[in-house]
Amino acid sequence: MASLLLLALTGCTGGPPEAPPAAAPAGTQAAAAAEPTLTTPSGQPADLETGTDAGNGRPHSSHDGLMVRRRTVLAVHPAAGTDVAALRDRLGRAAEAAGIELSEISPMVLEAPVLDHLVPELIAALPPGRTREEGEQLAERAFGRDSAAAGVEHVHVASVLVHDLRFTVASADPAALAAAIEAEGILSDALGSYEEALDAGTLSIGYTGPLLSDELVESVRNGMARGAGGQPADVELAPRSTAGEGVDLSNEPAPAATAPDDSGHGTPAPDDSGHGTPGADDSGRGTPGSDDSGHGTPGSDDSGH
Repeated sequence: MASLLLLALTGCTGGPPEAPPAAAPAGTQAAAAAEPTLTTPSGQPADLETGTDAGNGRPHSSHDGLMVRRRTVLAVHPAAGTDVAALRDRLGRAAEAAGIELSEISPMVLEAPVLDHLVPELIAALPPGRTREEGEQLAERAFGRDSAAAGVEHVHVASVLVHDLRFTVASADPAALAAAIEAEGILSDALGSYEEALDAGTLSIGYTGPLLSDELVESVRNGMARGAGGQPADVELAPRSTAGEGVDLSNEPAPAATAPDDSGHGTPAPDDSGHGTPGADDSGRGTPGSDDSGHGTPGSDDSGH
């Protein structure tokens, strides 16, 4: 390919994150008595694959508003033989020069057609509020227009929906509870990557990633409550941040299963006006080759296992 291909995608999907869980606080011993299997409040095992977050559709979720955000992500498909670590360093240096702090995110935020096409070896999320146009500019700054020189075949620049959640439960020993959860994999199975915050008498779990079904959210609450010796209702669920704008999922277009155009010049861009379809190209430029399938990976956040 003679030039770097930027595929601007819109949509939202949910899939179970695959990143490893954050490490529990060092030096903590926990007496783990709970079963590691996630269950629903009714006591039935939670299905982590069917109709929830399997990466092939948007899960049913009533937890939206400030709990759902739009984020712009860059998914990089290296050319054969390219050193991915070198590309990551190149992208990081370009982001630093532009004053942009990138963060890791699960590739399952991407639409199913994109994941069917490729699972990116390098993916990063821009900060809340950054647009897809800024993502395209960063990609060009990092890798230039000559893909041969950069060692990149594709860069997918996507606006995705993500859940931005905080689970909080009271505990007499938050560090011991965190260690027990880590040892049993209660949350890593459901969330993949998450962040812990230990406070006086409480444990908080922060999650930003693919949309979660109501069933899976309740399973997380059930697992935390069981470890703390309480009930699921004792686990408070709230947005990680109250700043910025959230997303009303009822206003989002239904997921579709249209494969992206690999050529970069065959598929019309979504809504060139930039104000027709929710989640459409917020740059208003309608990049050729974009996928307007609207299929479910997490979309981008206006705010922020």
